[in-house]
Amino acid sequence: MGLFEDFRAVSVGTPDAAIGVSIVACRNFSMTDPESAKPRVLLVDDEEGVRMSLRALLERDYRIASVPSGEAAVEELPRFRPDVVLLDVRLLPSMSGLDALERIKAFDARIEVVMITAFASLATLNEALRRGASGYLIKPFPRRDLELMVRDALARRTRLN
Repeated sequence: MGLFEDFRAVSVGTPDAAIGVSIVACRNFSMTDPESAKPRVLLVDDEEGVRMSLRALLERDYRIASVPSGEAAVEELPRFRPDVVLLDVRLLPSMSGLDALERIKAFDARIEVVMITAFASLATLNEALRRGASGYLIKPFPRRDLELMVRDALARRTRLN
């Protein structure tokens, strides 16, 4: 194996050209940032501590963006293009999590949305599922449940695309 095995000669110009050979590298180097290859997760919760905790749990495996409101989540969609959204049901001050869910699905129905809440009710769960949520986590939830829910949501998105 010689030093130049990863290179090949390429003819340049016309066959009659006096200078007709250049050395061109053939090895493919990835210029892609490994961070940009990670699946994207948008965290939406009005409590900064919750967003920080979720980020700490997920940022090793996912590209993370976080916002404090449903309005901010809807504004972030075209910029961040999330694969999965973790969305608090009870957002303050104005747009509810259920309303944000509808707006997210209207923007791109392929985005998987997992609802999170500390105030579980069967009626809210049913309404979230009816509006297109793919899952529901009740705070506080174990790390393992969070990881499984995000992985399942990504697998579902991959199957649907």
